[in-house]
Amino acid sequence: MSRQKSLNLTQIQTVSIRKRNCLLNVETLADMPDPAKSLVDFYRSLPRLGAAAELINAADALAQTALAGKDTLWLIDNHLIDAGLSPLIVRLIHRGLIKAIAMTGTAAVRDYELAFYGVTNEDVKGGLEDGLLGMGRETAEGMNEIINEGVKRGFSLGECLGRGILDRQPKYYSRSILAACAARLVTHTIHTSVGSDGFHCHPSADGAMIGKGSLKDLQILAGRIDCLNEGGALVATHRSSALQEVFTHAYALAKNLGATMNQFSLLRFGEDCPSFDLIPGISAEFDLSGPIELIVPLFTGVLFSLVE
Repeated sequence: MSRQKSLNLTQIQTVSIRKRNCLLNVETLADMPDPAKSLVDFYRSLPRLGAAAELINAADALAQTALAGKDTLWLIDNHLIDAGLSPLIVRLIHRGLIKAIAMTGTAAVRDYELAFYGVTNEDVKGGLEDGLLGMGRETAEGMNEIINEGVKRGFSLGECLGRGILDRQPKYYSRSILAACAARLVTHTIHTSVGSDGFHCHPSADGAMIGKGSLKDLQILAGRIDCLNEGGALVATHRSSALQEVFTHAYALAKNLGATMNQFSLLRFGEDCPSFDLIPGISAEFDLSGPIELIVPLFTGVLFSLVE
């Protein structure tokens, strides 16, 4: 065997660094945050790279949506509320940066309990061991009373629970997403299946009223989805496959009845947010991965710095 010769490098091709395509430049570098300055300066100090750039670009897209007078639809399940982020969503609602919300039944339970009692998110394992999972007496009696009365009068689950919390104004109602929606006339729908939430298991529950109210919310959501057309934004913070199916069928129902949903932005929060690959009309997509208890506050901070 002959010895391997080294390469002759005299004929290699080179390129000037001034002409080379580079992924990092001084314009994208981070600045050292100054604790004496405002949060706006902190957001401006973030590097324009990777997840930070995605965060800033997503906030800018939503800011442009709001400034253009276009609507934003949020999909929410209990994970966002469990992360302690209700006050941020309420603030976005009052600022006019959220025009519609679709949430799961479990998220509605969390919202109701926070508004009335300041606590929520029971210990599932402990509740399964003692058989008391979902057996909160006050929650079930209160929610079922509002639902039974409201749906009989022709309201959906979202309409009657939002108005019910707002009218009663419990101690912590200012933290309620549903109450904020009712106060600001923001479309809010609740999507549940009978048996999927604890308050369904109580004697006061009426399956006909729960099903009828949730069905009406599906129709309300389908009638609202066309707000995404030509510059709207869909913000997905959920992990629920059931809520994803609801949105998918509401979208199809809207299209069936002649609605148009083209050229809208999609913002997905968290690694476990479902894929929207099959949904047509998305013109720009932003994936904001990471723990939502960190990403959502950062995102809302950047957003407010752009619109205030």
